[in-house]
Amino acid sequence: MKDTDLTAIQVWFDQDSFGEEAFRRKMRDYVAEASLSWKGRNHIVVFPEFFATFLYPSFRKLSFEETTAKTLVKYAIKNMGLSFNPLKKAFLRDALVIEAYYHDVFQSVAKEFGAYLLAPSILLPIVDTESEKGRFIRGDKLYNLAYFFNPSGKVVARAFKHNLTKAESSIIFSRGEQELNVVHTEIGVIGIAICYDMFFQSEIEKLDASGCEAVLVPSCNFALWKGRLSDSTQERIWFRDGPIKASSGREKIRYLVNPMATGIVGRDRAQGRSSIWYGGRALAVAREFDREEILNVTT
Repeated sequence: MKDTDLTAIQVWFDQDSFGEEAFRRKMRDYVAEASLSWKGRNHIVVFPEFFATFLYPSFRKLSFEETTAKTLVKYAIKNMGLSFNPLKKAFLRDALVIEAYYHDVFQSVAKEFGAYLLAPSILLPIVDTESEKGRFIRGDKLYNLAYFFNPSGKVVARAFKHNLTKAESSIIFSRGEQELNVVHTEIGVIGIAICYDMFFQSEIEKLDASGCEAVLVPSCNFALWKGRLSDSTQERIWFRDGPIKASSGREKIRYLVNPMATGIVGRDRAQGRSSIWYGGRALAVAREFDREEILNVTT
């Protein structure tokens, strides 16, 4: 994967980030700024995990005054009323509108800047298109998934999160169990491991065995980055058990790109330092864990 820019977008999000025009403008501005640092002929841009899911309550004009979970529950009840599973029904009801907007925003950015682009993962069902049906929802499962666009603006893959956290498992997410997140492109084989997937060696082994030279790891972490977990900071645990272990001593994997979302939803804070790695060695690490930043490495 020579002569390629690897770009990690460390976003900042809050209540004001998700208006229809504001979100579109902000996502484009990130890539426009990143492009100023590009030196290669090819470009891979990677956005973080999950934050795009807040487009749902934003499109319903809801404020983000509560925690992440309460914000999404409030959205569901307002959208569907009380039911056996209001969360799931609410998201499915709005999914076609949200998916169309999400697709259009990141398709436009990928095409404008001629880049391979991994859009931020988002809560969505599988949305398909068929000549007679048009756009439709295939099944009623909701996944943490991300669209991967090529420089022509075409979706060449949808990456599904396989391993769910306790918070995700207790709400409405389904595991993307069957899909192998491997993309064969003109510039090389790319693997995708959404956040928690990076910490499972079986996931990384599959990507390595599939010939992936680069692994893209979009992440979002609603925990104190400098807070303590057992005998170490979360930051140290994250780097040691995540990027270092995932990219060290592999047969094919050389590069790992890990953008992290930072931001505020009510009383919840997303924190993390984005990073780009080669063979277990950090090539670039964000300076801060609670503000936006753009990292770029040219191979």
